[in-house]
Amino acid sequence: MIRKYALGLVVVACSWASSSMAATAAGQFNVGVTLTPKCEVFSGSGATGTLTTTISNLNLAYTSFQTTPTTGTTSFQVRCTNSQIYSMALDNATLTDGTTGLQYSLNLTSNSSYSSTANASIPSATGNGLTGQTYYVHGTIASAQDGTVSAGTANNTRTLTITY
Repeated sequence: MIRKYALGLVVVACSWASSSMAATAAGQFNVGVTLTPKCEVFSGSGATGTLTTTISNLNLAYTSFQTTPTTGTTSFQVRCTNSQIYSMALDNATLTDGTTGLQYSLNLTSNSSYSSTANASIPSATGNGLTGQTYYVHGTIASAQDGTVSAGTANNTRTLTITY
């Protein structure tokens, strides 16, 4: 006896999407970046974030009738946004101390070399970013002053203003 079996062939069709069927879409957008420029007065290591916004005191010791001027210097740093134009000014450069009666002058400068010339401002500077720039205030009490020991109002707190 002969039996015949029919063999069925199953064909599995795999269909992958071909690259000719892939679709993409693209869009464009703008990134709006806003910078608020800034200037800071500091002493210490500003680039590491350790900022103090005070300027070290300028101490001038004087003896009545002194034959030579008394001088002193303090320094501070200013950091402004890179390329930012700024100016700075002291509130006054020639004063008479209300407590001692001694006349003194201040010289605001970018030069560490002492100068007794009274100067209250630096009219133009350009910021250089994180590291900042060093400035100096040189103080002078001229010779041959007597001073006073009478009570008066001290006017020894000075103000530095930066405009940018």
